[in-house]
Amino acid sequence: MKKVGFRVDGNAKIGMGHVMRTLALAGAFPADLELIFIVKEEAAVVKKLREFRQELKIITLPAECSTGEELNRLHSIIKKEGIDILIIDSYSFGQDFLVELKNIAGRLVSIHDFAPFPFPSDIVINGNIYAPELAYESLEGNTRFLLGTEYLLLREEFSHLPERRLNEKARRILVTVGGGDPLNLTPKIIKAVDNIDNYCYKNFTNKDEFKEELELDVIIGPAFDNVDEIVAVVKEVKLAVRLHFNVQRISQLMLDADLAVSAGGSTLYEMAVTGTPAIAILQADNQIQAAETLAEKGTIINLGMGDGLETEDITESLIELINNNSLRKKMSERGQKLVDGKGAERCVKEIISLL
Repeated sequence: MKKVGFRVDGNAKIGMGHVMRTLALAGAFPADLELIFIVKEEAAVVKKLREFRQELKIITLPAECSTGEELNRLHSIIKKEGIDILIIDSYSFGQDFLVELKNIAGRLVSIHDFAPFPFPSDIVINGNIYAPELAYESLEGNTRFLLGTEYLLLREEFSHLPERRLNEKARRILVTVGGGDPLNLTPKIIKAVDNIDNYCYKNFTNKDEFKEELELDVIIGPAFDNVDEIVAVVKEVKLAVRLHFNVQRISQLMLDADLAVSAGGSTLYEMAVTGTPAIAILQADNQIQAAETLAEKGTIINLGMGDGLETEDITESLIELINNNSLRKKMSERGQKLVDGKGAERCVKEIISLL
């Protein structure tokens, strides 16, 4: 049996985006290949991998591990396990590190959001909307570049979706900031929704009617370390709030929502493919380029980085989107035209050709 290895990390600081997209890729591989995940020791990551597949082989590295030590450990693991292809999704590894891994593994695939150096990898995957505009280079001249939303890595649940229907009036709002909440955005967003009654809301006769009808679905990611604060805020507000833990099919929550407040990263593409109008609040610099491009395409409202964002800014954007059914419809249609949810299948076909 051929073996495919994945080297990826996630935690409360960097979030779970890298883990989620490698799982999306892993889910598209045929059953006759053995998958092996190599991760830094992190309970939330191991839990997520077990949820994906209980029998999945997981090898953990020490949480604190120097580059040299990690390279030695990976060398030993690749040889011992007989890994035929190694797939890397991390910003931590530079060109020299990847060259060494290529020499060890033989076949190397890199998932990367930028083009920081010429890649020694056999295949580089970047499914971001801006990827075709980046100046990618191959170190040896033989790298295949899979770029653009045609190769976007989304889980299988996003590949065959029912028809999206938008209600004329927005009642149900989804809040999701990813696997972790490093900027503590979730409590701020809940307060921003609760604060709408201080503004003019044209679809309701009074504030109480609005509060009674509005529903708020809040997703709690596996790497959240602010759950107690979120629960406390939920108890304070007068909204109908549902907290969702260990969500298995987030696509259904997106389809059920009239609009969403979301972090950047791959979640914005999930909003696009489900046709969910979204307000984006970014948590990291690597989310900026995709969010700006998606905003230019008219699929999201981009509020920029969340660390300096005021609650009132979120409230005002919510009112704009809630009150404008025509805008929500346009955002929904544009998103679905950009992303079809079948990128992982296309990437796996290319990767298997290396064997």
